[in-house]
Amino acid sequence: MRATIALALVVGIVGSVALLSRATAQDATQGTVGWFALATGTVGITQGQTLSLSVVNVGAVDATVLCGLWQNPRPLPLVQDSFTLRPGQSKDCRFPASDLSREHFDKTGRAQIRAFVRSSARTVRGNLEVFDDQTGRTGIVLPLQELVHHE
Repeated sequence: MRATIALALVVGIVGSVALLSRATAQDATQGTVGWFALATGTVGITQGQTLSLSVVNVGAVDATVLCGLWQNPRPLPLVQDSFTLRPGQSKDCRFPASDLSREHFDKTGRAQIRAFVRSSARTVRGNLEVFDDQTGRTGIVLPLQELVHHE
């Protein structure tokens, strides 16, 4: 009986390590903050605009969150932040176009950006807003969509 339990424990540990290793190879954030992922499609930003990635924890327990903005089509991270959200707490990750180097903009003066969030709880929600720096007027708001990983 003890040998069977020990074997089951070893198989479980080896299987868990293999799953975590494969997840880490695919996305380094999965092993650090959980398996819940949210993202938006790509949006364009020009000089004089700011992206704001807003997240909120609508659950009853703390949630560890990693948020970031990535350049598209090349997956280069522009901004990344990690923090803990208490129940009901929210936070914004802002990124003005003026912080981007000129090489990130195409010939029309646009940079293509996408947002992502990983969290330790499924109760984290968010959206991506693009607004004008001078007027504060919102150009677009996109809700973050849950990414479902199928193997």
